[in-house]
Amino acid sequence: MYDLVPPSMKAQFNLINIPNQSIKLSVNLIKKKSTKKGLSDYTYNNQVIFKYSINLKNSIVLLTIYYENSNKNHFNRIVLGSFVYQTAMKFSVSTILVNSDSKSDLESLVFGFLQKDFIYSIYKNNSKKSKFKTNFKLSKNNLSLLNSINFLKELVSEPSNIIYPTSFVKRTIKQLDKKKINIKTLNKEQIKKIGLDCLLAVSQGSNREPMVMEFSKKNQNKSKVDILFVGKGVCFDSGGISIKPSGGMEDMKWDMAGSAVTVSIIKYLSEIKTNFSYAGIVGLVENMPSGTAYKPGDIIKSYKGINVEVLNTDAEGRLVLADIITYGCEKYKPKIVIDFATLTGAIMVALGQHYAGLFCNDDKLADTLYQSGLETNEKVWRMPLHDDFDKELNSPFVDLKNIGAGRYGGSVTAAQFLQRFVPKDTKWAHLDIAGTTWKNAGDIMNNKGSTGFGLTLIADFISKYFKN
Repeated sequence: MYDLVPPSMKAQFNLINIPNQSIKLSVNLIKKKSTKKGLSDYTYNNQVIFKYSINLKNSIVLLTIYYENSNKNHFNRIVLGSFVYQTAMKFSVSTILVNSDSKSDLESLVFGFLQKDFIYSIYKNNSKKSKFKTNFKLSKNNLSLLNSINFLKELVSEPSNIIYPTSFVKRTIKQLDKKKINIKTLNKEQIKKIGLDCLLAVSQGSNREPMVMEFSKKNQNKSKVDILFVGKGVCFDSGGISIKPSGGMEDMKWDMAGSAVTVSIIKYLSEIKTNFSYAGIVGLVENMPSGTAYKPGDIIKSYKGINVEVLNTDAEGRLVLADIITYGCEKYKPKIVIDFATLTGAIMVALGQHYAGLFCNDDKLADTLYQSGLETNEKVWRMPLHDDFDKELNSPFVDLKNIGAGRYGGSVTAAQFLQRFVPKDTKWAHLDIAGTTWKNAGDIMNNKGSTGFGLTLIADFISKYFKN
């Protein structure tokens, strides 16, 4: 994940909207342990990451950080920047000067600061995406990662009258380097011709036509790609005929977060050197009630040929994923499939907002994703896959139901549904990111709103799994 950093060992941040008073924050980042008394511990999950002191002198806040943690994973490196940002906001500073005796630690601090500083509030008058500006130049890989995270947050944050299937496609194409990525878009007629009927069924209640986007690394010489990324892109989910309650329905603008993660991963990978082959696919729809909407009781033939009975039209994401997983695997023959989806509210009941649900059919793949989750703080928790859950999807009248029996284990039966469409010998991981995609109050590394969850996880994962 990391490459060479700039030679500068100083960084400066200036508030964009200059206040009447000028308060400076002077930060000294010292890469050693300190025996000084009176230092405060910065802890996370009962682990001391660094020690620090804060002193006030005239209109200057003096912050000294002793960075002594030997476990320098991605999160421990960039949380320095988040802490400096929070300190700056606490004291309402207008200028921040950072001095460091370590080039790489300064780079990480700047990265973490800029990630925390980003908030997509462009529809608020006189608001900007960041409060601070800096002339510090991030290294190429870190700049690509940060820009890709911000693009992900932008897509997730936009309302559904701005981001819908066709506008999602246009905005994504503008962000990708066509010299490095093959991009293919499928409109409604092309989707119909291919036979992605489950995806089409979900979309048929909306006036917005569905789209599918495919991506692949240029000049790949392999007949089978190493990894395929798949994203659920329900640009607005009303629930359809099985309509959701009105309270909180506005949050369903980000039910396309899985597709946002996928295209942001493709953007990032296309801008760095990779020693593996990859592809991506996203299915983009709206799920709306109308006279043409699909209905409970409908039976739809999936692209794989499995007949699916719709018992609940609000269990639509799995129908979209079923077709694009099957189609993507048929076309790109991946060794590994990782799909991202804000798939179930049930995963939030199980894990809250701090862990994404991980469902996986391969132990090495699961273990690597779990470890990357810990080291980036984009944490995942492995959930069960078992025949006992799978049987709940069986029916005496049709091949497969789109929901399980009863109200329990909904995230597991959703994953079992998806597994029916994964080729037998393909390694597969499903990440249910419904709880981690959006946090109204923000989190330790992200401002209010979209968290950008998933991209940093995968950036770390590829460095471990493929030794990239």
